[in-house]
Amino acid sequence: MVLPAKPISPHEIKLHITKLHNNKSPGYDLINNKILKKLSEKTIIFLTHIFNAMLRLFYIPLIWKFSIIILISKPEKSKHLVTSYRPISLLPRLEKLFEKLLLKRIIPIIKEKKILLNNQFGFRSYHSTIHQIHKITGKISSSFEKKRTLSWCIS
Repeated sequence: MVLPAKPISPHEIKLHITKLHNNKSPGYDLINNKILKKLSEKTIIFLTHIFNAMLRLFYIPLIWKFSIIILISKPEKSKHLVTSYRPISLLPRLEKLFEKLLLKRIIPIIKEKKILLNNQFGFRSYHSTIHQIHKITGKISSSFEKKRTLSWCIS
């Protein structure tokens, strides 16, 4: 059995909207952050009902998962190679807003229940690739000192 997430409040939505940067590109629906910042009180309340229904039903509308893919060329790479580009996905801003509110509820549970392994560094605050490099370098050094093979420390 899963306990329902704490409901989202209109105040919480307003707070997150005020923190949004205006220069972010919109998704296919063309709703940008400037538009979100101009939403009326009534619209914020309506949005709160939608977001809370999504939490209760464990449902994200499929249409919110469609994105516009833009290819950005990598500097000093040949324009004729596919590998010279990196894709950027532009999702609808409302979907991104909901994801932020959802993440705010999930992170404390992940920390409290210790769901992520200590080896998980990606997408975690205060865990960078530099920390992972230090960790593996330490294991390699320790391996050399103990005259063990490297395959021992990679696991």
